[in-house]
Amino acid sequence: MARWPVSTIRSPRPAIGALVARLETEVRSRAGTPDHRLPPERELARRFGVPRRALRGALRVLADNGRITRHVGRGTFVTAAIEGRKPFPELVQTSPVEVMAVRLAVEPSLMPLAAGAARPADRDALDACLAQGRSASSHEEFELWDASLHQALAAATHNPLAIAVLEVCNAARGQPYWGNLKRRGFDPARQAVGQREHEQVVQAVKDGDGPMAQARMRMHLTQVSQRLLGTIAATTAGGADG
Repeated sequence: MARWPVSTIRSPRPAIGALVARLETEVRSRAGTPDHRLPPERELARRFGVPRRALRGALRVLADNGRITRHVGRGTFVTAAIEGRKPFPELVQTSPVEVMAVRLAVEPSLMPLAAGAARPADRDALDACLAQGRSASSHEEFELWDASLHQALAAATHNPLAIAVLEVCNAARGQPYWGNLKRRGFDPARQAVGQREHEQVVQAVKDGDGPMAQARMRMHLTQVSQRLLGTIAATTAGGADG
């Protein structure tokens, strides 16, 4: 699992957001283990180099978002495992065009939900993802925080179905063809453009402006589709998103 020192986030509140994002990666990795249990608090605090009080705050955010369930005396578990379901449905064979078509149809429509439901901890997590994306020194690092930002936006809706849908999209983005496509189209200028688009979406969500957040997410994903694929996916999904 990739690790970044908490000190890279300058203010205390975004530091908690960064810790939430790092724990989210741990949650995803533990979904495939036999008992779906997270390591003990003591081990996680040592691994991430944070006080246990800060760790408990970040775990509370994940519990509020339905990602984990905590049981006194038993431990902390990935929620999907508690409910007896897989964390992700089995992915069918799909293509980058199809992934982008679904994202264009779904993600913009979630932004008014995020703008209306986002809590202070959600705003902190969004700021942390932006800060890490801004300072990313490689394509792979930027991609990690890109995916984390989109998932944090879904988490801000506090709608379990919305969160699950975005998890599936992010799982599809983890397939080899996606990484190869992004690497071929990568350059620092494009990364800077993507970062600016992310910041515009997040600002609208933090302002509570649902229509603006929706429009900016639509614009961002349309630009991503055009940069990677031409206009095919954007055209395919345009009618669905209005």
